[in-house]
Amino acid sequence: MIKVTVLGSGNVGFHLINLFHSSTKIHLNEWYSRSLNSDDRVKVINEIEKLSESDIYIICVSDNAIAEISDNIIFKNKLVVHTSGSTSYTSINKKNRRGVFYPLQSFSKSQKLNYSEIPLCLEAENDEDLETLKNMSVLLKCKFYEINFEERKTLHLAAIISNNFTNFLFGLSKEIIDSKNLDFNILKPLINETVNKIHKLDPSKAQTGPARRNDLSIMKMHENMLEDKNIKLLYKTISEMIKQKYGN
Repeated sequence: MIKVTVLGSGNVGFHLINLFHSSTKIHLNEWYSRSLNSDDRVKVINEIEKLSESDIYIICVSDNAIAEISDNIIFKNKLVVHTSGSTSYTSINKKNRRGVFYPLQSFSKSQKLNYSEIPLCLEAENDEDLETLKNMSVLLKCKFYEINFEERKTLHLAAIISNNFTNFLFGLSKEIIDSKNLDFNILKPLINETVNKIHKLDPSKAQTGPARRNDLSIMKMHENMLEDKNIKLLYKTISEMIKQKYGN
């Protein structure tokens, strides 16, 4: 049985604890956190130098803290991986064997997830450790992909646009709705259909709207309705990009 230690108690660390705790094939050894005192699922360690030995140490912290955390792991020649989408495994101290265990998903502690649907992007410094990460993914019943650093950076960029940027646009839409005392729930079926459609169609074929059909009068009306100059510029910029893409 693979023995795992998780380092970090942010959103990713929280969900990985759930994932490993729910598995009968993985032994969740310890959870390093400077802020938690205890947890019903696993032994919590507040001082990194008091960690016990595990087969894999998974660092779930911000990108700029990975190096410091890995420096402070007292063991040598252990498999240490991080969960970042935009950082090389070389940020991990080379006293240990290095790799990446990147779950490509948006994590919030309040949101329950089906972990089997989350793709795991795996990379390791040597083939044997890569096989260990693949085997662990199989035991967790998670889909996995062997992804190198350049590919992972590309996936992370695309994920930012499709998730973070899209969510920001949802927020702008809600502000517009709220400004007229309308109910944001009215838009949710449209939002759901927009997401559901790309499971059946290429996004480029699913594009609709006034910019797609080059309806200049509607676009001009919308621009005039927008008082915030930044939102107006955003509307014009995206509309122009759509027009150019579809030859309008």
